Amino acid sequence: MYKKHYTRNFVTKESVELIHEKSLHLLKNKGIRFSSDELLTLFKERGLRVDGEIVYFTEEIINEALASCPRNFNYVSRGKKLPVGTVQKKTIGQSSLGPINVLQEGVHRPAMVEDYVNFIKIFHTSNVIDVIDCELVYPQNVPSEFRTDFMSLAPMMYSDKPLAGLNGSGQVSRRTIQLAKEFNDIHDQVLMSTLITSAPPFAWDRAMCESLIEYAKGGQCCCIAGVGLAGLTGPPSLASNIIQNNTERLSGIVATQIVNPGAPVIYQFSALQTDLRYSVCVCGGAETSVEWFVENELATFYGLPKRSHGCLSDAKEDDYQAGRESALVGLSALMSEPEVSYMLAGIMDSFNTLGYEKFILDEDTYKIAGRFLRAVEFSEETMLIDKMEKIEHSGNYLARTTKTYKKDFIFPDFANRKAYSNWEKEDNSISIRERATQAWKKRLEEYVQPELDKRQLKMVKDLLPTELRFK
Repeated sequence: MYKKHYTRNFVTKESVELIHEKSLHLLKNKGIRFSSDELLTLFKERGLRVDGEIVYFTEEIINEALASCPRNFNYVSRGKKLPVGTVQKKTIGQSSLGPINVLQEGVHRPAMVEDYVNFIKIFHTSNVIDVIDCELVYPQNVPSEFRTDFMSLAPMMYSDKPLAGLNGSGQVSRRTIQLAKEFNDIHDQVLMSTLITSAPPFAWDRAMCESLIEYAKGGQCCCIAGVGLAGLTGPPSLASNIIQNNTERLSGIVATQIVNPGAPVIYQFSALQTDLRYSVCVCGGAETSVEWFVENELATFYGLPKRSHGCLSDAKEDDYQAGRESALVGLSALMSEPEVSYMLAGIMDSFNTLGYEKFILDEDTYKIAGRFLRAVEFSEETMLIDKMEKIEHSGNYLARTTKTYKKDFIFPDFANRKAYSNWEKEDNSISIRERATQAWKKRLEEYVQPELDKRQLKMVKDLLPTELRFK
């Protein structure tokens, strides 16, 4: 993927090297807590100093781990193969992760099974979403004994796009990886990624350690994130918080390579910021963007694939705040030129809500942001000197729309560019949110489910109760 390195304008090479130097200092002298006997044993076997649960890292082991992380790998499913790394041609788009609520036609409510299935279908028919997360929303009405199987199988039942898998324990991680391998009948490739987050400051909890171990052992991709919140679980400045998050990431990356050298790793950007007026986590502010710019340069410094977020917002409804934050954060995500952009569209309420209408509008915003970063091309074909020479003075160029015009201009699907009188007369004054509602409902009406073979249908029948099989 050709890089234009926009973010070099926001952080110097010297600052990146300083962050790395301070991270090495903390890894060596402060150490990181790992709540995992298995990892602690592996660290000891590699000769690292371990005091209780605190592990102290050498620069040598950091460099060795970074060198063993693959720069390229293929992310596959039964229907797709997505190259990740230096060989890929465009940023991979990934769905949401973890909202417990939905916003539908202005109504805010808990997410249910119907919403879960609806969004799989919407993501499957999206031309910007390439990867679907098993926890795209958290449906409240799935019985606990079926939750792992349902949330692992349903994305494969309704889509043939690659997955991001469940985590939270060794058992859940093993199960979701096993189901992906069996359903796709692919057993030796990267079928899943998962988000592995630190427990700041300077710690990894048992759940994430177990998840990291299972994904690394299984040759699946770990997206390693430091998630300190400045002033809460991270120190109270952007510079210090970036250093802490990077320190935690490096220790997590080492852990993956200690478990399984060569296991795929992605450097995950942090999207968690704070507003200490309310002691809350937020994601739609300018600080999210500027931290990403620094983290992008760090990932480049380490030679690792990276993953940003997309059109994030803290807004509670489809309003000006939602549009402003989603556009600015989405643009900064693309400026970071990530290999993967996840939670690409629909996220609001500081990760707690997934909006039906917002998802549709964010798709449009993401495409517009992509156009923003595409330069004007000056060539004999595009300068149109011959047309300018032939045009009558005070004339016009109105004629059949040319290829060059279609290439240069993007036409948003939902922006209202008509004259007010025409909008009022032709469109009955329909709002942009109403148009987005019509669009997602049309997507569901026109959705066509990928074919499943007898073996896959049998898995669904054997593992899920009737009410969860197909919607």
